[in-house]
Amino acid sequence: MTKKRIIAIVIAAVILLGAVAGLIISIKKQGEASVSIDIPEAEALVNETFDAMAVTAPLKLISDANSITVSDVSYGTEKDVILSCTVSTVDIYSVVSPLLDEFLSSDVKKPNGMFKSALNFKQEFEDRLCELIEGAESVTKDVDIFFYEIDGTLTLYAENSIVDTVYGGAVKLADEVMKRTTYTVTENGEQVEKPIETNNVNKGFVSCVQMRYTAEKPDVSAPIVRTWNNLKADFKKNFIDHDRWLTIVNGLWTTIRLTVFSLLIGIVIGFIVAFVRCTYDKLTRRGPILSVSNFICNLYLTVTRGTPVVVQIMIIYFVMFMPLGVDKFIAAVICFGLNSGAYVAEIVRGGIMSIDNGQTEAGRSLGFNYMQTMYHIVFPQAFKAVLPALANEFVVLLKETSIAFYIGLGDLMYAGNAIRAATYSAFMPLVTVAIIYLIMVLVLSKLVSILERKLRNNER
Repeated sequence: MTKKRIIAIVIAAVILLGAVAGLIISIKKQGEASVSIDIPEAEALVNETFDAMAVTAPLKLISDANSITVSDVSYGTEKDVILSCTVSTVDIYSVVSPLLDEFLSSDVKKPNGMFKSALNFKQEFEDRLCELIEGAESVTKDVDIFFYEIDGTLTLYAENSIVDTVYGGAVKLADEVMKRTTYTVTENGEQVEKPIETNNVNKGFVSCVQMRYTAEKPDVSAPIVRTWNNLKADFKKNFIDHDRWLTIVNGLWTTIRLTVFSLLIGIVIGFIVAFVRCTYDKLTRRGPILSVSNFICNLYLTVTRGTPVVVQIMIIYFVMFMPLGVDKFIAAVICFGLNSGAYVAEIVRGGIMSIDNGQTEAGRSLGFNYMQTMYHIVFPQAFKAVLPALANEFVVLLKETSIAFYIGLGDLMYAGNAIRAATYSAFMPLVTVAIIYLIMVLVLSKLVSILERKLRNNER
């Protein structure tokens, strides 16, 4: 090794070690916030931040009545800014909590006998809560409010206790309502406890005092560490919490079963249709049964290949099978089996027609009839020729099953969408679904390549 190469390697190693050391230092470094803020700026920031949390009419009334005064600004050792504040707010908890039984004992049904939705109860409760808030007295409390610096911006640590203080016990009130399963009424001079018939009552009340904020402590780590932490938190929220990973597993199992059964139906239909069409093309003497069969096959191919599969599955389920009470899974299997069969038929027909007519003539000269010639001579050669195209059709079928969620079938795509709707996180569940589909396609492609290799070895 030359002297120049040794020097170059040493320089590269030093640069690499320096980069790693700098990364480690930046990861471990905390320290004080670099952003400085005075009291007027702090008051404007804290009022603006808490005002943005109010999204309902009762909370907006409290927000308008609130007054937050900052008396001191100090700096911690974790990039945090501590605001010593005095909060003047409406004590909604003291005013409303004695009347909870009155709210929860509301009539749960509409005049037509249907249960009211949470939205119905929200509309019913909001005006009453606004009246109580307007007539309530204000209270004054001291509280420390924390902001953390992230990339040069101060972000509120909206701890539940702090938000509860600023909004006069609204968080505590909502928690108590969600835990209630009964209410108390007076009947014949006695206190009687009755069950709440529907939790839409609780949900409707809570939606009146629901705020837009995140109670998690801001992550002030280095950007690369913060990204990793966010990914871990996102993973936990989407898959670990409430055992949501089971939703993915169940959806995957449904997708695999749907693909396998549809594939079997598609192969059977495809070979039958291909045989009928090839027989019609090869024979000169065609009986009426063969002509009618060929017409039906052509009509089937035209309709199936000429319409989108999403339209087909919706017609098959919603128009044909749902009125009969047929299960969604069966409807989806039939739809994808019929759709795949049309494409398999054309692939197999192309393979059969590519076999030289001399092969058929040779079989007939050996004493085989038409069926025996097709089975022993033509089909084996055609299968080898069309195997790559068939494998591609199987891959397409696997991916096409993802549209089964249009009819509410709990397949893999439906599972990903269900998690996304529950967590309001699109990246993790949808990327996970895409990765699972990719793995299944790669495994299927590998199995097909192994089969092709074995067929080539047999030829030798």
